[in-house]
Amino acid sequence: MRDTAVDMVVVERERHVTVLLSGEMDRVSAPAVRYRLLDLAGAAGRPLVLDLAGVSFFDAEGLRVVSAAARRCDELGIGLATVGVRPFAAKMFRLLRLHERIPLCSSTEEALWCLLPITDADLADWLRD
Repeated sequence: MRDTAVDMVVVERERHVTVLLSGEMDRVSAPAVRYRLLDLAGAAGRPLVLDLAGVSFFDAEGLRVVSAAARRCDELGIGLATVGVRPFAAKMFRLLRLHERIPLCSSTEEALWCLLPITDADLADWLRD
C-alpha cells in the first residue's frame, strides 16, 4: 500500500499564517488534513495562505478539504487564499467555481493582496518598486 500522508508545515507571520502542504490529498489523507486545517483556522485568528505547490495529487476529497477550510475562515472572518495550485487542480477549482470564493494566487504576495487590508507602508513599498 502506498503512503498517502500529507505533510503540513505552519509558518506563523505577524498578519497571516502560511500553511505548506505536501503529499497526496486523497480520500485516505484528507480527513486528517481537514481536521488540522479547521483547528488551525480557529486558533490562528488571522488569514491563511495555503501553499499547495507540494501537493502531487489532488482529488475531490482534497477539494472538499480546501472548501471546508475556506468556509471555516469565512465564518471566522479571516479569509483564505491558495498559492501553488497545479494546473489539474486549478482546472477542478474553476469547473466547480471554487475559485470564485477561494483565490488561486500565483504568489504569497498576491494572496496577501487578496486577504489583507493594504497599509500605507505596503502601498509605499509597492510604489517604490
